[in-house]
Amino acid sequence: MRRTPHRVAGMVAALALAASGLGATVLTGATPAAALGNGNALTPPMGWNSWNSIGAYVTESQVKQTIDFMSANGLVQAGYNTVTIDDGWSMRHRDGQSTDFAKTADNAMQLYDGNGNPVSGTDGSGNDPTSGHLVPEPGQFPAQVVNGRTVNGIQYLAWYAHSKGMKLGLYATDTYTTCQGHPGSLGHESTDAADFVSWGVDFVKYDDCPYGPTITGPDGYAYYPQGEGKELTQSIYARTQTFQRALDAATGAAGKPKVTLSLSAQPAHTGIPYLLAANDPARTDPLITAAGTPPHQAPGYSPTGVWCGQVANMCRIGGDRDSELDGVLYNGQLQTALKYPGNVHPGSWNDLDMMFAGWQDTYGVWGVTDTDKGHKPFTDDESRTELSVLSMMAAPLISGADLRTAADSQHTANGYTWSTGITSSALSLLKNPDMIAIDQDGLAIPAALVGNPPASPTAPVVLKRQLANGDLAVALINQDPNNWAMISAGFADLGLTGSSYGYRELWTGATGTATGSLGGNWIPAHGVALYRIAGGSTGSGGGTGGTRPSVVGDGKYHAISAGGTAGQALEVQGGCYAAVGGNSDINAYQSGNAAQQWLFTPNADGTVTITDNCYTAAQAHTVLAGGAGVGSAYLLNPSPNNPWQKWKVTQNSAGALTVTNVGNGLTLDVAGSAAGSTGMTNPANPAAAGQRWTVLS
Repeated sequence: MRRTPHRVAGMVAALALAASGLGATVLTGATPAAALGNGNALTPPMGWNSWNSIGAYVTESQVKQTIDFMSANGLVQAGYNTVTIDDGWSMRHRDGQSTDFAKTADNAMQLYDGNGNPVSGTDGSGNDPTSGHLVPEPGQFPAQVVNGRTVNGIQYLAWYAHSKGMKLGLYATDTYTTCQGHPGSLGHESTDAADFVSWGVDFVKYDDCPYGPTITGPDGYAYYPQGEGKELTQSIYARTQTFQRALDAATGAAGKPKVTLSLSAQPAHTGIPYLLAANDPARTDPLITAAGTPPHQAPGYSPTGVWCGQVANMCRIGGDRDSELDGVLYNGQLQTALKYPGNVHPGSWNDLDMMFAGWQDTYGVWGVTDTDKGHKPFTDDESRTELSVLSMMAAPLISGADLRTAADSQHTANGYTWSTGITSSALSLLKNPDMIAIDQDGLAIPAALVGNPPASPTAPVVLKRQLANGDLAVALINQDPNNWAMISAGFADLGLTGSSYGYRELWTGATGTATGSLGGNWIPAHGVALYRIAGGSTGSGGGTGGTRPSVVGDGKYHAISAGGTAGQALEVQGGCYAAVGGNSDINAYQSGNAAQQWLFTPNADGTVTITDNCYTAAQAHTVLAGGAGVGSAYLLNPSPNNPWQKWKVTQNSAGALTVTNVGNGLTLDVAGSAAGSTGMTNPANPAAAGQRWTVLS
C-alpha cells in the first residue's frame, strides 16, 4: 500500500499503544451503539477502492476501466456496486486561491492568527487561510460533456457509474490536509458536502490525517503528532459528525438519497485531553462515558469501535494493512473486530481495511525486482482466508485489487513488463455467492471466537456466526504461514446440541453430515475451511446416505485395499519422503502409516479428490492422479480443476469401491497382487479383482 511516512509512523504508534494497553479499551457487554439512521448500508457495503492498486495518482481513465471491468465480469451482479476514488483526486489548492497553501516543516498546513501572522497551532489556535471549492485535478480528471453539458471529471464518473448501475465514492478528510497533502474538509464541511452531492457522489471515505510536531503536555507526556488548530480542539467524533450532518443537509436540499459515510480514522490518533474543547460532544456521549477513556487519550478518538456507528456507516477499527495476511488474522484486525461487536448492526459496520484478495504487486515483478514482504501477492488460499474472516465478521467487502483487464493494468519498469490485473481464480473467489451470503446475512451478528484466544500467532482460530435462517457459519482458520494443519471444532464448543448436522463447505462446495465435531481435514498454510451448518439436527445437507460412498466427505483418512491382494493397502510408493511425481503401489497394511492413508474430498461437480496424509519436506498432501491412458496412478501436487486429479467413486451393496479417473475414464487397479505392485488405471473390467477396493480403516 502506498503510504506516506506519516502513515507508517501512525502504524508504529498504534502498535506501541496496543502494547501499553492504551489502545485496547473494550466496551464490555457489547452494548449496541446508536445507529446513524440514514437508512444506508443496511448490509455491509461492497465495492472497490483505488488506493491499494493505483495509489495517489488515479485517473479518470483508470476508474472508467474499473467500472467497465466490474460491470462486464459479474462483480456488480455479485454486490460490488461502488467504486471509490481515494486520496489525490483534487488540486492542491481550493479555487479561492491560485497557488498551493504553505506548509510547515512538519508537512502541516500553515495556520495564521487574526493579524495574518503564522502560528504553530499546537495550542489549538490558528486559522485556515484557504477558501472556495475543491477542484478535480484536470490532468487526472478532465472535464467531459454529458448530454450536452460540460461537467468536471468527478461528475462525469458519477454519471458513468450510474449508467452502469453502480455508485461512485470519493475521498475526503476531517483534517486541514489529506494524507497526500491535498486540501482537507475541516472547516469546509458544508461547501464540500454540497459539492459532492451536486456531483452525484454516493459514498464518502472520510480519513483522518493530522500532520504536526510531537506535542509535550504539561505533565511531560510526549504525544505522537495529533495535528494543529481545530484538529486538537475537536475530536474525530465531533469533526465526523459535522461532516455527516452537512451531507444530510446537502442531500435534503437537493432532494437526493443520503450519502453513505465511511470513517477511516487511524487508531494512532488519540487526541490531547487538555486541548479538547469543553463542549465537545464526545465528552458526554453515553457509550464513550460507559467505556471510559484511557490515560493520555481524549474521548472521541481511539477506539472507534465504541462510538463510530453513531456518526458513520463504516468504521475503521485498525490501521492500514499491506499484503501480509497477518494483518487480518488474530494478532491483527480480527482481534480488534472481536472486541467491538456492539458497533455492528444494520447501518454500522466494523471496517477491516481494503482487501488484498487477488491483489498483484504494483511495485515490480514479485520475487524478481521486488522482494518486500509487504508487497507479496496473496495466494488463492490466503485470499479465501481474508474473505472468510471479513465475511464472518460482517465487514465491508471493499476490494483493493486491480479490477481491470490485463492490457489496461500493464506496467513496464526495469526492463520488465507485467500486469497487476486480478487473476481469474481470484476473481471467482470474490464472487463466491455462499461467502457473500454470510457477509450480507440479515441477522447482522458478527462472529465470536470459539474457545480460548490462540496461544501463538500461528495457532489455529475457530469462529462461529449465527445466521438469520437458523444456520451456523463456522470458519476453521490455519494461521500458520508454512505448515498445513488439521483443525476441528466439537459440537459442544460450537453450541450445537444435536447428534449430527448437515454442512456445506463454501469454498469447495463439498457437502456432508458431521457427527460430534466439524472439520478434522487438512487445511493448507494460511488456508481456511468455511462451513455453513444446517440449523436442524437431522443430518440434512448431503450426508452419507443413498449411493454416496461412506468414505467421501467424512473428513477422515482411510486405508483401502485392492481385491485379490490379501489385504495389502494402497500407498505412496517409497513412503512420505519420496519425491513428488512418484507412483502409488500396494504393500502390507500398517495402521497409522500416513503413506497408506487417503482422504476422499468431494468437489462441487460431484467428483472426488483423493489426497494422501503425507506431510514432510519432500511432499505435503499430494493427490492421486491418472495419466492420459493406461498407466500408473501417481502422486502430484494439487492442481485445481485438473481432470486427471479427479475421480468418480461408487460403492456397491457389499461396500466395495470402484474408483474411476475423470480425465482418462479408466478405473483404479493394480499391476499385480504382490507387494510393490504399481497402482494403475486400466479399462473397466467387472471381473478384475484389483478394481474392487475395500476400506481397511
